[in-house]
Amino acid sequence: MKSLPEQIERARKYHAAVCADVLARDARADDEFAMKVGDRLYTGKGAREDAGNALNAVTLSWREDRTPQVRAHFKGFEILSRGSAHKDGEPDLFIRGKETYKANLNPDNPLGTIASIEQTLRSLDRRAEDEQHEIERQEKALTDYRAQLGRPFEHEARLKDLLAKQAQLNACLDLDKHEAQIVDEPREPEDEVVSFGVRRPSRLARDVVPAPQPPAVV
Repeated sequence: MKSLPEQIERARKYHAAVCADVLARDARADDEFAMKVGDRLYTGKGAREDAGNALNAVTLSWREDRTPQVRAHFKGFEILSRGSAHKDGEPDLFIRGKETYKANLNPDNPLGTIASIEQTLRSLDRRAEDEQHEIERQEKALTDYRAQLGRPFEHEARLKDLLAKQAQLNACLDLDKHEAQIVDEPREPEDEVVSFGVRRPSRLARDVVPAPQPPAVV
């Protein structure tokens, strides 16, 4: 949650860049197809397929190059390629304006490569809309979070009452424990019992004098 303001700021910058790219795209919406690959500009009849062939060829020739490099220009955007991170993988294709977007290279179909580039540019409106919704969601989450921080705990009184009862219970348990320790203290051995099972005569028995016996009658 602490990083949410930074996330919102980054999202706003990204959204602004996408919106700027939408405007740049729309400024050339009525232009006929024209793509410059290397130093050659492709326009007119068959330009899409010719440009696709040229773009595929130059991209595949640099498939080992892992650094993004500009290969073509289209409607004010740069077309870049970068070698795949996987051995024998197809190179990655990107479109760069204010922001950078992923397109797909189709080595077996040059028109497919061009179609992917055009579709990526058409999808910028939806991308901007989705980003705006995400910004609004994050801003609402941040507002709700800040409101919760300033709100008192609704069960605070109940919590204090429970803590007080717990303290009383703990005190009672400690008292009972102390009394149990007193009851369980060892007793002194009684004087009546001696070792080896011999019982001492009691004090009363020592003080009693035996009564005299009457004389026997002859």
